[in-house]
Amino acid sequence: MTVLRVATLNIWGNHAPWTARRALIRAELARLAPDVLALQEVLRPLGPGTSQADELAEGLSYRVCFGKACSIEKPFAAEFGNAALIRAPLREQRLIKLPTPEGIETRSALYVLLSVKVGLLPVVVTHLSWEPELAETRLAQLATIRQFLALEMTQLPGRVPPHIPILPPLLLGDLNAPPDSPALLSLLAPPAGELGFVDGFAVAGHGPGETFSARNPYCPQRDPAINQRIDYILMGRAGAQERLTVQRSSLCFAEGVDGVFPSDHFGVLTELQLQTEG
Repeated sequence: MTVLRVATLNIWGNHAPWTARRALIRAELARLAPDVLALQEVLRPLGPGTSQADELAEGLSYRVCFGKACSIEKPFAAEFGNAALIRAPLREQRLIKLPTPEGIETRSALYVLLSVKVGLLPVVVTHLSWEPELAETRLAQLATIRQFLALEMTQLPGRVPPHIPILPPLLLGDLNAPPDSPALLSLLAPPAGELGFVDGFAVAGHGPGETFSARNPYCPQRDPAINQRIDYILMGRAGAQERLTVQRSSLCFAEGVDGVFPSDHFGVLTELQLQTEG
């Protein structure tokens, strides 16, 4: 058996003080050494320059995968989206466009298929619409992701040799909704016959769970999401479920230095036990 360490963090773009925040994120990344780190609100400049994900991964033996959600003009012309820092070999990468109302910042999901020790691991990284009034939009966005993964889990066995296990899919990211919201319940308690998910923190969480917390000075104290967990590591109930089990989950990227915190969100780290003997 071996442990697969998976983490997620909304890095809050390049909001000041980005240079100091970047140093904190890199230090925690080096300390935790996750096998997969999902990132949201990542900027990739148009033209010369490197993405924030590349800056964070520099010298730390990660491959960077990026998926655009939209384009922005300020603070500079850039693509805004999701990223995955990975150590396992990358087999496939795709972009999933998510339904977004006209006039609202568009959203997407990044899909990567990884080759791990015992098989293939499907991973989706996403950042759902944040506006409080867009609860129905978040439901539709998650429905799109769930439908994509359900289809992928039926098609994957036909694209690989039969002896290679397909592990349960992981859904990582900032879902902008608490665990008891209709959006999350659509995944955790779906209608019969639809793909469901397990919330890693709910199963094996240790310590406080609020990822958008009043303890963080960058969080707007009047934000309706304050003191709630809105960032997740979810495991799908599909594939070779006996090969992957949740062992432990906790916050990460959650400590400040001299009043500076890594982001306006805290991250989540989940340890998954990977059964290497079939």
